[in-house]
Amino acid sequence: MIMERPQADLLVRGARLLTLAPFRTEQPRVGPAAGDVGAIDDGWVAARDGAILGTGHGDGWQQYELTAGAVERQVAGRVVMPGLVDPHTHLCYAGERWDEFTTRHSGADYLAVLERGGGIHATVRATREASDETLLALTRARLARAVSLGTTTIEIKSGYGLDPDEELRQLRLIARIRTEAAIDVAVTYLALHAMPRGIERRDFLKAAEAMVGTVAAEHLAEAVDGFIEKGVFEPEDARPVMKAAQAAGLAVTMHADQLHDVNAAAFAARLQARSADHLANVSADGMRVLARIGHTVAVLLPGSAFFVGYAPPDARRFLAARVPVAIATDHNPGTSPLEGMPAAIALAVTLCHLTPHEAIVAATINAAHALGRGQRTGALVVGRRADLLILETDDERDLCYRLGAPLVREVYAGGRRVA
Repeated sequence: MIMERPQADLLVRGARLLTLAPFRTEQPRVGPAAGDVGAIDDGWVAARDGAILGTGHGDGWQQYELTAGAVERQVAGRVVMPGLVDPHTHLCYAGERWDEFTTRHSGADYLAVLERGGGIHATVRATREASDETLLALTRARLARAVSLGTTTIEIKSGYGLDPDEELRQLRLIARIRTEAAIDVAVTYLALHAMPRGIERRDFLKAAEAMVGTVAAEHLAEAVDGFIEKGVFEPEDARPVMKAAQAAGLAVTMHADQLHDVNAAAFAARLQARSADHLANVSADGMRVLARIGHTVAVLLPGSAFFVGYAPPDARRFLAARVPVAIATDHNPGTSPLEGMPAAIALAVTLCHLTPHEAIVAATINAAHALGRGQRTGALVVGRRADLLILETDDERDLCYRLGAPLVREVYAGGRRVA
């Protein structure tokens, strides 16, 4: 009896293959696994209908029959790796903040700029004034650039509307982007970004809490976020909103302890937030709580530290405590106009003291866990989405060594070439 060979519609072979496969069970990488990229020389990966069929080395790929029209690549030793995952962005906005950038680097304090009506408020004004079509065009263009730089899963937050009607408008626009995008888009309702003008704090917090129900009912977002920072929102301000999110079946995440320690990391951990982001000023107690509860991924944002000029988070603290580390671009017009995950990888090594392999883990599988997608993407494992990159190098360390070099040769999302 002749056995039919399994069929593949995508085959990449002759690669330095980084699988990011787990040691045993799938979970955020800590300890030795935090720097293990699962490298296979002379490796191959095969996929069919957007899912990975298998990986291996040598001529094991010959077990597959290629379908009509299949894509086959012999990559001559180039690096092939999982697509990059960007778990924290603010792509939906209008306007730039060049003047603020210049002012900050002349000595102005970021929170003081915010208090005077600049910062986030400047972007809120520009975004409110932009038409729907303008915002869609701007967001599509930013998303396309991210994809061209290797991102195959991305989070996009609202947050530049502030009041409920404007936040709903932004979330509905982002939902349109999510539906049409060639890559996976995770949408987050940034309920607490800054206090809008002309409303009492108590009234605003109640309105944000009520908005969670609308967001959940319309399936506009999968998570709710808040900027927990001195002079912005305290943990107790955010608690009712986050509890409402969890009651509605939404995940929670937080901007935590970015500029000051306000006990936000511990607050996020105790709420079992999906991620706590920034964490440049997390206290020793906050770190202990993150480690003890063990549910929350620490998403470090080196671009923000680089552009604003504060001391970046030291990743070695998190790794020593066995807290899983992810990284993101934090793309936004004010504090991190960073484009592309390769730049975030390079900055995470240079500023946050990750090794190159730790940064790759942080930008793939751990970032996928930060978005609740650790079983779906972030590693080249049988059954997962065929999200992968072919790099223009035979050494993955070039991602942090050759900052700014055009290293992404081909990008595949769900088995289809998208860049």
